[in-house]
Amino acid sequence: MPDGPLSKSTFESVCWNFKLLAHHELGGFGGMGEGMGIQVAKDGRRIMWLAHESAPKNFTGVDVSDPRKPKLVVQTDLPESFMRSNSLELTGDIMAVAYQTQKAGQKPAGFELFDISTPEKPRSIAFVDASGPTSRGVHQLWFCDGEYVHLAAGAPDFKPLIVTDESTNDNATDWPKLVWILDARDEKHPVPISTCPMPPVDAYKSRGGRFGAHNVHENTPSPYAWHSEDIVIGTFFNGGLRAYDITNPYQPKEVAAFVPPAPAMSPVGSIQLNDCFVDERKIVYTVDRFSGGLYILEMDF
Repeated sequence: MPDGPLSKSTFESVCWNFKLLAHHELGGFGGMGEGMGIQVAKDGRRIMWLAHESAPKNFTGVDVSDPRKPKLVVQTDLPESFMRSNSLELTGDIMAVAYQTQKAGQKPAGFELFDISTPEKPRSIAFVDASGPTSRGVHQLWFCDGEYVHLAAGAPDFKPLIVTDESTNDNATDWPKLVWILDARDEKHPVPISTCPMPPVDAYKSRGGRFGAHNVHENTPSPYAWHSEDIVIGTFFNGGLRAYDITNPYQPKEVAAFVPPAPAMSPVGSIQLNDCFVDERKIVYTVDRFSGGLYILEMDF
């Protein structure tokens, strides 16, 4: 196995400076979105909550107290087949779940709050409607202080104008889609100063599905989230999971990579890692967009 990124002619899986601890296919519903969060329940169990990329499932709770033996705790259904709960965040025992529809004007669209104090029995406590003639609801949300929910969303009176650097096309036809490092000392005028290095696009563009930047682990203020000013960990669809040392922000360096084999039943024939989360134990969780479910790893750097 080579040390570092794949060469153009190499197509095997990679596990460099990560150690795979477990893989859970989530009862055959392994198509996961970009919502991940850790709860420590009142009985001491550590629950990883996961949003699904598309129907029929809404969200899943997995007991990861022993990261080598994850156990499915609960899995809920969406009320409509045209919905998805692409994003979720939690604070304590309250979880916010985003609802996005396939077409503008469909309902329900918005976000829902759940009491998850008993993980096996999530209980709805509020719903905010964000549907409208030009709205598909909520794509992504941020909920970290227990008081405010910040949304990337539509609303009844919204007119869309869209900006993203996420890879959204298969076969890298929208390349380059990169992770940017910004100098934000003047928050009104952030300046791009570098990008995290990627393997050659030719090594991945024909693997199937998307290749390019998507989500990174966020330094949320949760006591159960890992915090680092020097390491960025992100997902890159068929480019897997990658870690970068940004101690020198002008010259980020790749320090670890994980590219598992294509999951069974993948419609694109490749891994499509969609999101990641790192807990305070430095256990790394990442999910596949279509069928692979949950991968649990340990940092080896």
